[in-house]
Amino acid sequence: MEIYSTAKALYHLDKLQELKKGNPISPTLIQIDLEAWCNHNCSFCSYRKDDGYNKEMLKLIDGCSSNECKPIGHSSAKSRLPESVAHTLPKQMKEAGIPAIELTGGGEPTMWAYFDILLDNLIENNIEIGLVTNGSNMPEARVKKLASYEKTLWIRFSMDGSNQEIHKLIHRTSKDEFDKILKAVKQTVQYAHKDLVVGISFIITPENYYDIENSTILYKSLGVSNIRFSWLYDTTGNAGLNDDVIEMIKDKLEALKKEHDTDNFRVLFERGRIETYNKPNDDFKTCYYQRFVWNIGADGFVYPCCIQKYNPDYAFADITTESVKDIVNSTHSRMSTLNPKACNPCWLRNRNKQIGQAIEEPKHVNFV
Repeated sequence: MEIYSTAKALYHLDKLQELKKGNPISPTLIQIDLEAWCNHNCSFCSYRKDDGYNKEMLKLIDGCSSNECKPIGHSSAKSRLPESVAHTLPKQMKEAGIPAIELTGGGEPTMWAYFDILLDNLIENNIEIGLVTNGSNMPEARVKKLASYEKTLWIRFSMDGSNQEIHKLIHRTSKDEFDKILKAVKQTVQYAHKDLVVGISFIITPENYYDIENSTILYKSLGVSNIRFSWLYDTTGNAGLNDDVIEMIKDKLEALKKEHDTDNFRVLFERGRIETYNKPNDDFKTCYYQRFVWNIGADGFVYPCCIQKYNPDYAFADITTESVKDIVNSTHSRMSTLNPKACNPCWLRNRNKQIGQAIEEPKHVNFV
């Protein structure tokens, strides 16, 4: 089964038909930052880099992008969504026909004070859940509840290395947390229902690229479903690596995939993704992705995507003052007039192009 297929929108034919007519649609997924503060300070984090597209988030935690901040900034009422969201959002999603939520960051979602209240309400409203976490705040009771809920579809742990030394270097933590997080990964695999996908995220940087094989071997041995490799996102488009090293890594990933892929484990990566990091958005005209996936910041605003999150020019609506159902209609005009050429380079372009092909009718449609 393909996890990161660009064709998923084609399974929502009713929504595609509405978009053809120029009508608003409810998204299929909400990606949400519950908390802007994080107890880690990852070197690759676009929210904490001087040249990061999302660095405006730092204002919510009174933080800076200096390496001296470990962890960066602090948690406060300003840095997190209010408790009311934990009670109202799941019900509003159900009423608006939005089936799924991704709890992500920004900050570390499990550090949000109302995480367990939200989790209970998501379960009560039968919402599908995906979670991106650094794994540092996953006590066994929380792991068990998440992993055993049949509509928790995936949990991805940000690890980025195979040992404490590399993990601490990349995540810039004040404590040695690797073994504790590894325990949470093991418990998640232990309590996982049969369809839960437990994944590992590994962001390739100049400090850890030599560890991709050891990481593949380690996490496969723990029984996870996959390890996903991606690249440090920077404005140069080369992840701080030279072209020869990038090609060497790509070849190594291909070899690891060939060697380690099984029915129960996958090595995941997009060979050409790094090339999109500084590519202008001139190969598609319309952003359809924002229709299917909303990004909500810890400031409560709805943004068109994770790339533009916390950019005030792209803050479409506020979930703390407007219902989800109302936002579907109130954002329609702004989504319709969004110009991708004015956006930062888009690594979601292939999804936009795929959806566009389904909506923008080509000539001679019967000549399949």
